[in-house]
Amino acid sequence: MSRVLLIADDLTGALDSGVAFAAPETRVLVARSLGEVRAVLAEAPDVLVVSSGTRDGTASAATAAMTELCERIDFGAYDVIVKKVDSRLKGHVGAEVSVLADALADLPIVVAPAIPSMGRIQRDGAIRGHGIERPIAVAPLFDRAVQCPELATEADLDRLVAECRPSLWVGARSLAFALARDLRTIPPSRPSLPRPILVAIGSRDPVTQAQVDVLRRSWNVLAAPDGDLAEIAGDGAVVIVQMTEGGTGRSPAEAASAFSTAIAALMRDHAPATLIASGGETANAILDASGLHRLSLIAEIAPGLPVSDVRTDWGELRLVTKSGGFGGPDALADLVHSDVQTSKGPVR
Repeated sequence: MSRVLLIADDLTGALDSGVAFAAPETRVLVARSLGEVRAVLAEAPDVLVVSSGTRDGTASAATAAMTELCERIDFGAYDVIVKKVDSRLKGHVGAEVSVLADALADLPIVVAPAIPSMGRIQRDGAIRGHGIERPIAVAPLFDRAVQCPELATEADLDRLVAECRPSLWVGARSLAFALARDLRTIPPSRPSLPRPILVAIGSRDPVTQAQVDVLRRSWNVLAAPDGDLAEIAGDGAVVIVQMTEGGTGRSPAEAASAFSTAIAALMRDHAPATLIASGGETANAILDASGLHRLSLIAEIAPGLPVSDVRTDWGELRLVTKSGGFGGPDALADLVHSDVQTSKGPVR
């Protein structure tokens, strides 16, 4: 069995790309920070997914994080090494790849962040297409030569990974799935979401708000003004909490911290079987506040919606993560309506 290492600069990217390698009999474990890497390695995963948490920090912090990671990992133990990046190359892509490239000096660097399925392609050395006002030139971001192939379709990615092995792969979700196909990864079956379900909505993205509007047609949505949660309401099997504007004067960071603390307390008191977290860093903050660390990626319940299992004091928690700007209006409602598998009493 091939061993895979995937390094992302945020948890959302780590999960939605790492899940490409989930398969029956394959252990895909996630280290949510560099500090968790050794503990996760001790479990000997087939696929190690690391979130460095460096997307929004400084370039020097990103460089230091990659240097630390290189000291903790034996790259020679892996058959496939992927630096997962944002498809619009946000963050400190060049700085992070530079450190990894020094540690993997014999590997060519192939940069392939295209996501053809959403109309984001590579042509003439630049990223173009959906959501990109002006082409983003690739080569100027790096301090050494890189390959930036022409990529307009998923089939182009399949050909690329077949022809360019081995490489230091730099790309987004579509590249991860192309590599998984090349490894003959058998997709897992669609996971169930056992009830009771807790839905925690930390994103204020308009896309998420449209999804909440659909949820309200069938369920009560409990408001958490600036993160404060005063009471619990719901039908017992499903509880939905949304962070809203509260007029408290809290900064967005303070409100997010209060929200994650409130959700963590709710989880400890009521032991949900499934947590659906909407918002790029919502899941990470809730897991931190709950003291939960090891994630095991098991499948996607729908494209772009990875599912993980998390060990807790009350048993296994199933975690679904969704970025704030992702999905159509029915995305959250479809999750809550998904196959029902009751495993515990109601959330009260």
